[in-house]
Amino acid sequence: MRTAIVQGGMAGALWGAVIVAPSLIPDVHPVVISCVRFLLYGLFATLVAMPIARSLISRLTRQDQLLLLELALTGNLVYFILLSAAVQYAGIATASLINGLIPVAVMLMGRRFSQASLRSMLTSLALIITGIIWINLPAVMQAIRGEGSMRQVLGAAYAGLGVLSWSWFALRNAHQLKTGRFSPREWSTLLGITTGFVALLLTVMVVLTQPQLLPTNLAPGRLSTFMMTALFMAIGGSWVANALWNASAQRLPVSIGGQMIVFETLCALLYSYLLARALPGSMEVLGVLLVLGGVFWAIYSEARSAIPRRLQVS
Repeated sequence: MRTAIVQGGMAGALWGAVIVAPSLIPDVHPVVISCVRFLLYGLFATLVAMPIARSLISRLTRQDQLLLLELALTGNLVYFILLSAAVQYAGIATASLINGLIPVAVMLMGRRFSQASLRSMLTSLALIITGIIWINLPAVMQAIRGEGSMRQVLGAAYAGLGVLSWSWFALRNAHQLKTGRFSPREWSTLLGITTGFVALLLTVMVVLTQPQLLPTNLAPGRLSTFMMTALFMAIGGSWVANALWNASAQRLPVSIGGQMIVFETLCALLYSYLLARALPGSMEVLGVLLVLGGVFWAIYSEARSAIPRRLQVS
């Protein structure tokens, strides 16, 4: 379990950088960012799959293909478009706050797969929610006072839809990995190829129907920043992070695996402090400790609940 937790944390660290990335290129539309990122991801995955293409194709069923299409949309394209829009409209803090509710959604949606008691689960959820709100207390108070603009409201709505999209992906993806028919690396590669294909179709649609979204007027320096950011998100934030996440999800219970996504939120906040060249205050540190406490309480409860079952089986 320790290795799986480390893998989930590493995936979260990469995805945290992906959350921050759209703020570096605010002059590029979220749909365009998503298309370029996942086109590059699909190209890279296709190159990786070439030596094992025959083996992968021979094991693929029609059900696998439909599931890959579903996951490519819910966990990659649709989710990242919503997340990019949330970051650009509402800012990193608000987007991170709402995105941090993913562990709560996954835990509730995957409740039937958990061995831990409802009391332990609620304790973990309470710690995580309190920590996330505490970290982003200024943004929360601003929303309560009604000081946010319509742009911020739209950003918050995009982030909320993103939570639902990725939570669905996490559960469906974990169930597939539990079958053991494909290794985490193989499944990440297949998902990358499928995502790249869907991104290609979306790119064609954008070019034909919404050409004004294309960043044709970017200065050379900004274009280089955009392409380097997209390349990092494609390889590090997609193929590498997905492989790490799949390896973690294959080993951890569904209810715990979903909670590993909190590291994405924590790392996104850390990176935002680094970009601002500022140190977190005492409130932020306390919030991080509460979130980590909630995650580790869930892990401890799940492990403790599994001991009587193993004894009973033996």
